[in-house]
Amino acid sequence: MSVSDKLSTTMTWAKQMTTGTFKSVSGTLLQNTFFNRNKKPLAIYGGIWLIVVAISFLLVRNAATDFRQEFLDKAVTAANSMAEKISSPLLENDILTLNVSIGELEKKIAPVFAGILDHEGVVIAHSDPYAMNLKMGDPVKKRALTTLGGVTVEQSVFPKYGKSITFSKALFFSKVKIGTLVFGLDSKKLRKARTRYNLVFLAVLGVSVILFLALIIMTDRHLRNKAARELKAFENMENVGPYLLKKKIAQGGMAELYLADYIRDDGFKRTVAIKKILPHLAQNQDFVAMFIREARLAAMLQHPNIVQIFDLIKLMNIHFIAMEYVNGKNLAEIMAHEKSGLSVDLSLFLIQKISSGLYYSHSKKDDHSGEPLNIVHRDISPQNMLISFKGEVKISDFGISKARSEPSFTQAGVIKGKIAYLSPEQVLGKEVDHQADIYALGIIFHEILTGKRVYNFSNELEAIRTIPTMKIPDVRELRTDLPKSLAAIIAKCLAKRKTRRYQTAKELHDDLANLRSELQISYDESNLAEFMADRFKNDPLSPPKG
Repeated sequence: MSVSDKLSTTMTWAKQMTTGTFKSVSGTLLQNTFFNRNKKPLAIYGGIWLIVVAISFLLVRNAATDFRQEFLDKAVTAANSMAEKISSPLLENDILTLNVSIGELEKKIAPVFAGILDHEGVVIAHSDPYAMNLKMGDPVKKRALTTLGGVTVEQSVFPKYGKSITFSKALFFSKVKIGTLVFGLDSKKLRKARTRYNLVFLAVLGVSVILFLALIIMTDRHLRNKAARELKAFENMENVGPYLLKKKIAQGGMAELYLADYIRDDGFKRTVAIKKILPHLAQNQDFVAMFIREARLAAMLQHPNIVQIFDLIKLMNIHFIAMEYVNGKNLAEIMAHEKSGLSVDLSLFLIQKISSGLYYSHSKKDDHSGEPLNIVHRDISPQNMLISFKGEVKISDFGISKARSEPSFTQAGVIKGKIAYLSPEQVLGKEVDHQADIYALGIIFHEILTGKRVYNFSNELEAIRTIPTMKIPDVRELRTDLPKSLAAIIAKCLAKRKTRRYQTAKELHDDLANLRSELQISYDESNLAEFMADRFKNDPLSPPKG
């Protein structure tokens, strides 16, 4: 294993660990039916709630700011008004007039204390008679707040008067300082106002939360009832657009499959398969998006070795895909039935057909721009290889495929595809291209010849540790009757380094064609149809012989 591969493996392990918590939380949410059902309402109501909270916060904060400013402006206006009146009495040492002015100030703004000092800081007049003719003591603590209209505003703590907002105004006569006006207002007024506004905001916040929860509960009830009605209607449904449902034939982790007849007004009839997203996933937008992407991508692919997509239908908020019905078995079912390796001629025929379909999808170009779409299946596995009773071989399930034009739905630390068929670059979190599909096809080739699994993992971390380094045994070690040239083809598919792997599925297809010619193998659809009829003659879907 090279240094770069070791570094990539280490980084992937670290990514797995660091994203573990996020994946656990997000995975829980994605699997939560309430969250999936109400994802859109939650986003809308949550957005509205945030706007309401933000506006409420701004309104309350502005109201608190306005109150504080009014509080300061009133005191500053009173200070400037009083300063105009007392300059002359202070100069004349008119104690009576100065005390009257202090009394008027007390009536206006009710200060904690108020005093008029001479130029040396001695109290000439004061709201406290015992402070007369004494020096005005400095506060224990003080903090400058602002200066308004020539008045200095500070937050002060006096031993005698406690905490206050102090306002001081220097008094001048002919530009000579003759004294100072100073008074303090109880700071509790501002604190109480701030507390009051905070309580108002908390009340608005509480009411908005209650309304938010009530809306969600009501919406959830409505959506549950709607979903129940739609599910009941679907269970009783016989038609999906022009398609007449006959019976349910399969169910996977994401969707279920129905056999249906397409019937036209002119009497034309064709059997199709209807794929429907499972009810509990119908409200999950990620699964719905993946389901729609499968239909959109696969519909662009018209090839005999790819399952055809005919239509995408949405009825009662449920999505359906009308697709080609392949009457047969998938390769996993065939291998489970055989319990041993398949013959060389059959294996070569199957892999050659699949490589043909892969090359077509890999090299498909946009019909309008002519640029390559670079479609990568990313889930090549026996379950997605369909074999019909007529001898057809088809690739299905483009649900997690990736085209160049498509946004990626892969999150950090998330591995796409069935774990036992992943390429080294997939498990190392590197960019995935069409060679990942070739590697997966090589795994399938090895397994159908030997009848044994190449990889067996219990979790993603084990796959990350094993796939980039594990030496895959030569197919001839498990099956000695195979020619060396066949083993070489499989080994080239399974090269760990992409530069040593087949560069295109066409190269693989051509090598298989040359090998079939070299071995004089003429195996075709009719032979495969005979094989399927012989192995599954008791299957209810198998067509009668003759």
